[in-house]
Amino acid sequence: MRSAIAPSYHILGYEAMLTVGLLRFGLDLAEAKVVALLADGWNLPLAQSTVSRLSTEFLVRWRMLCEERLRPLLPGLAPVLLQIDGTVVHGGPVTFRARDARTGLTLWAEQLEVESKPEVIRFLRAFRERYGVPALLIRDLSATLREAAAEVFPEVPQQEDHWHFLTDLGPVLLVDYEPLRHGLLGGEALARLAQWSRSLPLTGRSLAELERVWVRLALEWIDAAREHPGGFPWQLPYLEVARRTTRVVRWCEHLLSAHRHRRIAVPSEVVELRRRLTTVLDREGVRIPYGRLEREVGLWTEIRGAMRVERSRRSVGDLAPLAAAEVAEVQRSIEEAGNRFVQYGEWAEAIWAKVRDQFEAHRPYLWVVVPELATVVRSTVALERAHREDRRGVRHRTGQSATGPEMGRLGALLAFWANARCRWFVEEGLAGVNLWEAFARQDPKEIRRRLSGLPQEGRRPKVAVTAEKRQERLEAWVQLWDGASPVDAWLGEWAASINGGRVAQEAPAR
Repeated sequence: MRSAIAPSYHILGYEAMLTVGLLRFGLDLAEAKVVALLADGWNLPLAQSTVSRLSTEFLVRWRMLCEERLRPLLPGLAPVLLQIDGTVVHGGPVTFRARDARTGLTLWAEQLEVESKPEVIRFLRAFRERYGVPALLIRDLSATLREAAAEVFPEVPQQEDHWHFLTDLGPVLLVDYEPLRHGLLGGEALARLAQWSRSLPLTGRSLAELERVWVRLALEWIDAAREHPGGFPWQLPYLEVARRTTRVVRWCEHLLSAHRHRRIAVPSEVVELRRRLTTVLDREGVRIPYGRLEREVGLWTEIRGAMRVERSRRSVGDLAPLAAAEVAEVQRSIEEAGNRFVQYGEWAEAIWAKVRDQFEAHRPYLWVVVPELATVVRSTVALERAHREDRRGVRHRTGQSATGPEMGRLGALLAFWANARCRWFVEEGLAGVNLWEAFARQDPKEIRRRLSGLPQEGRRPKVAVTAEKRQERLEAWVQLWDGASPVDAWLGEWAASINGGRVAQEAPAR
């Protein structure tokens, strides 16, 4: 039964708000869909503007509920392994989040103007005041985050995300990838091969026709390797182009040998295919970087293997914690791989020297062992995925691909809503909680304060003039100076026009 708590307004408000909030953010329904669903199924006609207002208030109240419930639960989280990260769309506020690495619990979130050192310091101080000092802080390679964390939590070790480290290491190690790409593309070599393939038949019946089809298929297979040219250094499409080209040349040679053995005439296209591909591979701009890159990739693969970091074609995955006892072995394996690599010559020695420097520069942040843990927690992937899930929800609810405006308005609130999907919070923080009663207990003045502050959260303060009135107010100031009346006669009026209609208490000094 519902307890006899006096709600701040009619009971329908809470029930309607809970229903709207769960439909909007639990099921990711658009506002118009919620309006139709409530009108048809519940006989509850609500204007879309009302649904929008109730949706926002629901998120504000949910955040307040999380803040109330989380602090008493903190001992059950210890030690706190804190992940921090921000997400932003160009020109909008940064949604910055602090999350427990083991449970996935969002502990704090704010909209920052920019991901600058002062803003991150402010965020971390707010976290520290509320939750104290974590046992570990996990972040990406941002110098801003590193310096801000060192200032607020000088006693806390910082662990860098291994995905980000290797992403930065890739260009240092795979230095011949770009030369190989330029060598393959030079003189429109690949474009000319693709153009030639389109002149060959798609089907055939005779041996000669089918071998021409085979030539076309081989060229299409080579060209398909560069359909997804991004993802460097985790994807190396132009290395795959070179590898496929090499393989097709070998197949051509095998075919030519087999034809001679069978005393069958060789189609000129097979001969021409071998000639053209061999010409590409024999270019100095291809041959030299191709040979080196294969060796560089060998070292790259060994380093990733030692660090237990693998990536699928589409996305990064969570990195399993690394046993603290294994750290020395991982470092030894990387060093041994480098020692083998330098045997290829001076060019390899130069690359390995830079790779070692990179490891050395980040050594304090790569292999952090916390006394309370037997493992190294080394990734922010789950936090970055949580950002993406928030954006995905925005796209579902709005039907728009652009998530910037909604994330700029509600990003920090949505970060707290992610706790509704956190199993630990549901089991430990929401057990026995009646949302209706919890919302009814909340201070309505605090609700109004937070709602009124949302439009400004994470945005630089601006003069209180609407966009459509700015030019008018600027021109009015200039025109007022053309008159003969004393300045004091109109100063207060103009001040009120840029201050939301309120007259300033004291005129600015001149």
